[in-house]
This record gives sequence, C-alpha cells and structure tokens, in this order.
Amino acid sequence: MKIYLHEIKETDREVVANESEKWVADTVTSLDESTASVPGSPEALRPAGLKTKPVVRPTFVRFNLRRVDDVIVVSGDVDTTVQLLCSRCAAPFLLPINEHFTALYCKDKEMAGIAYLDKNANPRGQNKGYARHAHDEGGADGNEAADDLEITYIAEEYLDLPVVLAEQIQLRIPFQPLCKEDCKGICANCGADLNVGRCACAKIVKESPFAALKGFKTAPGKPKH
Repeated sequence: MKIYLHEIKETDREVVANESEKWVADTVTSLDESTASVPGSPEALRPAGLKTKPVVRPTFVRFNLRRVDDVIVVSGDVDTTVQLLCSRCAAPFLLPINEHFTALYCKDKEMAGIAYLDKNANPRGQNKGYARHAHDEGGADGNEAADDLEITYIAEEYLDLPVVLAEQIQLRIPFQPLCKEDCKGICANCGADLNVGRCACAKIVKESPFAALKGFKTAPGKPKH
C-alpha cells in the first residue's frame, strides 16, 4: 500500500488495517522463518504441493502520518506474531510483537545524512552518513524525555507502508531468538532435543582413541652381551 507524499499534510492522517488486508498478511508471513530453510529438514524434502502453507495470524496495524516541515512523521502500533526458529534447538515458535513505533522520513539527502555528488561532482552530505536527529513527541503525558530518531531518506514520491511495517517488525526480532529463556538446545552428538528429555549419549561409554592398541605386544628386546 503506497501513500504519496503530496497527500500527507500537516494534519494527521490515520491508516488502520488487519490480517484481512493482503499486504498486511503478506508482509508478516514474509518475515516468518521456516524449517524448510534448514538443509535436510523434513519440510524441505516434501514435494512442492505438500509444503506447509503459511498461517494467517491475527494482526492489527495502525499508522498515523503527518508532515512537519520537510519531514514525514510516521507513528503507530503493530500487534502480531512472527514465526522464528530457536537459535538453540532450531524448533519453530511464535514471537509476539506488540509495540508502538515512530519513524521519520524525508527526501532531503543532507538532512538524512546521505552522501551524494552535486551537479559539479563535488561530494556533499555534511553528516558523513549519519542522520540528523529529531525528537518525537515524548511519553504519554508529553513531558517525558524522548529518544532521538534517525531520519530515513526516501528516493520515491511515496511511502510504502508494507516496507515501513516490515522494518518495524524486524527491529523487534532478537538477533538470537529463543523459544524460551531456559532452552536447553540440542545434543551436539546425536542432535536430540534436550528440552524433551536427556539423550542416551551420556550412557554410551566413550572409547579411547588408543583402544586399537589394546592387546598389542611389542617384540622382546635383544639380549645384552
């Protein structure tokens, strides 16, 4: 769903959508991780027609858009779940996402800290690739100190809401997702899920690498004269 920049005014414009909107459902499911991406997984070995179909889960998104001078301020809420693979046991699980967000966009390269060449091929962009910051409206009562927000440069004449939604969800996904904080992972030897129970590896007596030498007899030494 595209919102053209000339349509965004200084007055608030609200966009509300849920999983019934195809662009919302497609955006969320595109961020899902699946066991099909793991080489040799059972799902990856299934015929194409038998692969697990993505499940459309309840999702609510709200965007509030307005213009402040040359900056487009996008704030809103997202409430959904994303399927991830646990970084310890590789089991799929659903991570709830329920966040409020604020993002800033503009078409001014210097304001956004984008390096570029002017018409005389001279390098421009005084911020050396770092965006200038603008404060959001603060906390719920408007008096709390707010975090600085970077301004994102947009080259198009429109704001792509699916891209904005995907970015905000991705920012909430941990670098090493866990199905639970105390996940025990898998056995490094046999690959068994240790959350289900202990594997039999601990009961197997490990054979010494010198076991092949057991019973080996050396030749008797020569008699001394």
